[in-house]
Amino acid sequence: MAKYKEPKPKKERFKTLKQIKQTYSITRKTDKALPWIILLTLIGTTLPLILVAQFLFESAFSKLITTSLAVSTGLLATVYLFGKRAEKAAYARIEGQPGAAAAVLNTLRKGWFITPAIAVTRNQDLVHRVIGPVGIVLVGEGSPTRVAQLLENEKIKARRIAGEIPVSTLIVGNGEGLITFKKLNKTIMKMGKKISPAESRELRNRFGASGASSLPIPKGAMPKGMRIPRR
Repeated sequence: MAKYKEPKPKKERFKTLKQIKQTYSITRKTDKALPWIILLTLIGTTLPLILVAQFLFESAFSKLITTSLAVSTGLLATVYLFGKRAEKAAYARIEGQPGAAAAVLNTLRKGWFITPAIAVTRNQDLVHRVIGPVGIVLVGEGSPTRVAQLLENEKIKARRIAGEIPVSTLIVGNGEGLITFKKLNKTIMKMGKKISPAESRELRNRFGASGASSLPIPKGAMPKGMRIPRR
């Protein structure tokens, strides 16, 4: 017998709508053209398809089906574009803030364990620790020259605990050899699977919250909880 699936609770639907509204409001503060871009995308995608349907089909049923598909296509295109612009605005808001890299790392999907600010200097150079399928990744942000030494120190400490598990380092920024905030998560996920989920959890337990500071991470930086198309 097929299992009965309970309908999605109303509270969940309201929560999603609230998140979309909040994301829109925050994005519009820095992207003033957002309302017009959304409107033009919806009309520009939907209207031509509807007009084509009117000329190609004589059957009212065929026109109705094609119109429905046109509206669906327009909505998908609009949501996709909105997601991209919301994401761009989010990166622009957090760039330059201490802890910005941690805010981005926290959007990694299930199976990744993030410990922000395991090392901090008075100049607000930071190192964050990521544990996941790729092993351990230490992410530095701040002055590249100062962070490089900070990362090396943390790498030595990590290897003492991690043993043979790979330990990689990255520095976020916009210069040569640096990883931009936008490409940070993608770069980490492309490193390839090197340890199992069980090894990842065991490794996390070994480290615990060692070295984590109480540095505040930018809040509301990334649109969490909303299913926005990923790059």
